[in-house]
This record gives sequence, structure tokens and C-alpha cells, in this order.
Amino acid sequence: MAANQDSSVSSRITLFNQQAEEHQNWMMINPFAHYNVSEMPKRTFPQEEYGKAPAGSLSERRSLEANVRALEEILQLCDMIEKSGQDDPESGLKTLGFGPLFNLYNDISDKLLATLLCARKHGFVGFSGETLFQGRDEAVPVRLLRPFEELKTKILAKVADLRCVFTEKLEEPAVLRQN
Repeated sequence: MAANQDSSVSSRITLFNQQAEEHQNWMMINPFAHYNVSEMPKRTFPQEEYGKAPAGSLSERRSLEANVRALEEILQLCDMIEKSGQDDPESGLKTLGFGPLFNLYNDISDKLLATLLCARKHGFVGFSGETLFQGRDEAVPVRLLRPFEELKTKILAKVADLRCVFTEKLEEPAVLRQN
């Protein structure tokens, strides 16, 4: 009976030492655990991981969800330009002035400019200037850069890809727990 107690006590000691070491390692990288910044070890990241959330973290999950929402808002914006815009005589694609677009979109969301900038970054819409201001740029045309059906297909494919990545990330921990 004494042998069982010894092994039980030694396994508890081993577990405690393991947890203490993990805590010590965490405190080395925790930026709030140091009194002096010079004591903190310098963290390094590979170029492709810099500025991205750690894989499998809640931050990565929130990032994927935010990307899906942003793409859905871009699709809604492009749909609004398609439905309310006029045909551009040069390209045949739809255009809509920033003022009317602002008035229409403001009922849906207060993030029109951010959505426009993101849509331009992805190559879905175009407009002149770096940014647009209500009042000053009312007449500046915002135009679709491709036919709406093509944009819709591309945006929905990106959303589907992000959702696949998102569901794969959710399923990974469950798979790991079973093994």
C-alpha cells in the first residue's frame, strides 16, 4: 500500500513540476510579466506569419468571420450599384454616383467608405481619388470593374473558401481530442 502512495505522490509531483515549467515558459513570452522591456525575450516570426493570428486561436476564428462579413458587404454594395446604377457608355458596366450610393447604402450600414475601399482593393469597384467625402464628392462615379454576375461568382467563391477554412479549423481540435 505504501508503494501505491509513493507512486501517486510522485506522479502528482511530476504533474506539478510540469505545470510550473509551462507557466514559467508562458511568463517568459507574456509582455505584461516583465518590469523592464529589456528583460523580455525578442520574439521572431517568419515573414508569412507576421501580422496574422496564431493558427487555431480564437483571434484567427474572429478574423475569418470578419473576412466573410466584409465580403458579404462588398457583394451587397456591388448588387446595389448593379440595381441602382446606370450603364457606362464606354465600358457598358454599371456606375452610380457617390452621393446617391451614400444615401442608399446608409440605410444598410454606416461603413460605406470602408466597404468601398476594400472592394477597390480586391478589384471589384473603381472610383477616382484616394478616398471619397460626403458633400465634396457627391458626383464622383463609383463603377463596377466587371459584370455583376462575374463579381458575384468570384465573391461567393471567396466566401465559400473562407467558410471551408473556418469549418476545418473548428473540426481540427475535435479530431485531435479523439486520437
